[in-house]
Amino acid sequence: MKKILLLLIVLAGVIGTALYYQDQQNATLNTASSKGEKMRERLFPDLDISAVRKFKIQDAKSSVNISVSNDLKSATVAERGGYPASIDKLGTALSELREQTIASKQQVGKGAWAKNTLKAPGDGSEGIGTQVEMIGTADKPLGTMVLGQNIDIAGGKSSTPMMGGNQRFVRIPSDGETIWVVSNTFTELEAKPENWLDKTFIDVQKIKEITVTAPKQDDSWMVNRADENTTDFSLMKPNAGETLDTSKLPASSILSSPTFNDVSGKDKAAELLKDASKVKITTFEGFLYELQVAKQSKDGSDKYYVGVTVTAEIAKERPSVKDEKEEDKKKKDEEFATAKKAKEDKLAKEQKLAGWVFEVSEYTVNNLLKKRSEIVKLEVPAATTAPKTSDSSPPPASPSSTPAKPEIRTSAPISVTTPPVSVPALPKNDIKPAPAPDANPAVSGKK
Repeated sequence: MKKILLLLIVLAGVIGTALYYQDQQNATLNTASSKGEKMRERLFPDLDISAVRKFKIQDAKSSVNISVSNDLKSATVAERGGYPASIDKLGTALSELREQTIASKQQVGKGAWAKNTLKAPGDGSEGIGTQVEMIGTADKPLGTMVLGQNIDIAGGKSSTPMMGGNQRFVRIPSDGETIWVVSNTFTELEAKPENWLDKTFIDVQKIKEITVTAPKQDDSWMVNRADENTTDFSLMKPNAGETLDTSKLPASSILSSPTFNDVSGKDKAAELLKDASKVKITTFEGFLYELQVAKQSKDGSDKYYVGVTVTAEIAKERPSVKDEKEEDKKKKDEEFATAKKAKEDKLAKEQKLAGWVFEVSEYTVNNLLKKRSEIVKLEVPAATTAPKTSDSSPPPASPSSTPAKPEIRTSAPISVTTPPVSVPALPKNDIKPAPAPDANPAVSGKK
């Protein structure tokens, strides 16, 4: 009986200790829905995104400040010298915040904010979350939140603050110690200015000619093609035996739908475009792209930069066609007007890129940085050989001013038998000419 009583006392002590620690934990992390703010459907129920004029994101390391125009049609990134921000991405982010619903709520005391990365930037050095602010005209606050730790659906923390999990803690300063749980990790809301830039770039189509002037003249080259339906380009001003190796230079697709990673202002142009290759690209649509393309190596890595200006000659009127039917004329005029407007819009967009220096991937410009020796091949002519003559035919005699020595023959062929027969020696005096017809012929060996 005493043993049972002792066990009950020990068990009661264990339970009491557990309850004490549970109460201590609840002081900082309490899931009771009766405490704090009342449960609501949306994170920002009264947010008017059309009133937003400034959008700020800040974490422990960096920040991005986006200003929105009054007509809501454009925005700029302060950290990139006022370069245009992606109005589509900004609009998507604001719409997502307006519609974001709440999954659940918790009470998290200030002592646990750092553990869940819910502290605002500037509030210490540890446990800093990502703060998002929406500000209206006259700097009126429209909504502020701190994005904290990602969590899994069971409520546990993910392995890293910004990865994993399918829910996230959100702290809204005006809601006190109430922490909301939302089924959204907000991966797009990062304090990285380069991620909020409008990535619209040049789009070079229907290339006619490319001229690359490299820092070293011997590395320069020019290629072109006769018409836009011709796939292969040809080398212009080739040296003897040179032709373009089309497998090394896919010229027709150069700078087709490119993009960029980051942008810098004019004040960095001299540094980033040092020793740049100068490139001119003309198209069959009348566009001229003048670029500076440079590769810079720093701290063991390579980066690639491009500066660009764009001009174009766009026909204002369609050439008249003799005896054209009125119905055909109307259709052709409408098609011409549509194409003309598209070219003018394209030119206006691309001309806004002038003065900026764009950081691009190696893939985007690697063909424009190739040396002449890397894109040409040499055609070696076949070796020429003298025509063969028959072995039985003697080589032709070379002309000589000295007359040929007359051939000496014996009266009968000389033969050698066994035993050998001696042959009388030829007379030493010169051969006498043949006797006249009325003379007696001399017989060899007789008097």
